[in-house]
Amino acid sequence: GDPPDVAYMDGRWVPEMAAPGLLLDITEQAAKLDRSDWYDEPWRGAELRGRIFAVPDRIDPWLVYYNTDHFQKAGITRFPATMAELAETAKKLTGDGVYGWGLIGAKDPSLISRFINFLYAHHGDLLTPDGKRSAFSQPEAVEALRFYTDLLVKHKAAQPSAMANGLNEVNQLFMAGRVSMIIDGPWRMGTLREQAPNLKWAVAQLPPAAGKSPRFLTSSWYYALFRGGKNHEQTAKFVEFLLRPENMAKSVVTLPARKSAAKDPRFHTPEYQPWAAAVPHAVPFTVTDKFTEIADVVGDAVQQVLGGRATAEAAAAEASRRIDTLVG
Repeated sequence: GDPPDVAYMDGRWVPEMAAPGLLLDITEQAAKLDRSDWYDEPWRGAELRGRIFAVPDRIDPWLVYYNTDHFQKAGITRFPATMAELAETAKKLTGDGVYGWGLIGAKDPSLISRFINFLYAHHGDLLTPDGKRSAFSQPEAVEALRFYTDLLVKHKAAQPSAMANGLNEVNQLFMAGRVSMIIDGPWRMGTLREQAPNLKWAVAQLPPAAGKSPRFLTSSWYYALFRGGKNHEQTAKFVEFLLRPENMAKSVVTLPARKSAAKDPRFHTPEYQPWAAAVPHAVPFTVTDKFTEIADVVGDAVQQVLGGRATAEAAAAEASRRIDTLVG
């Protein structure tokens, strides 16, 4: 009953907080913005039922971090270009206590963001375009679930403890040189430099499934005003100030959501180039106020397959049935 005036939140939370009426509807205010100066995709995460409840500030493409020493030792001269090549590469990197892929298999809140990259790479989704039905039993989603879990179950190219490993454990394994590849956002760069200064790594795009075009998760962060805030007029001015291109370019810790802010020299360096190149293929988190509940269902499906209790087809079918009950 005593909310702050303004929040800075991940896009997956915007519809969940807008649906029960916690966020201020800013559709009219947003109409005054030059939306052509923003990248298109982040705006999808700001809307619910045709109304706008947030304004995008930063965008975070997700890429694969890989250990360049491991690649060199295995004689791998280029990053895989397809999902099939990724599996073969992970197998080649596995041996002597090292595993090719650092797999998050625990029902950690970060599991969905790792898995959804594979879902998008196969051109699958959690829901149908209208958001009213599950898409998780469609062939693309089933294949994504099979591929993700096969890294451990079939290929033995992920760490054996994957079912119990969440984000922190997998990051520690990567920094210790025990796994060769992980998937994460641009914020991970600073952590690796600080906590693993001797680790040699690079980033690359997660390859698409055979015959598919590149498709990456690009999460976004937004400014949103609470409906119960007491200073709407002043807060709106504050957010407008923060969203000016020159201020956005200074304040974002990853990439700016405005094209004019992205022209800042800070983002035109070899370090930022791979991330900027991923933006045209950006796909946000599935926009739904049931995202957290759906993520929990997907986590169960992943665990079912990793534990050998269900096939990918059976786990996806059961998950799809449960998702339908959530959104139907």
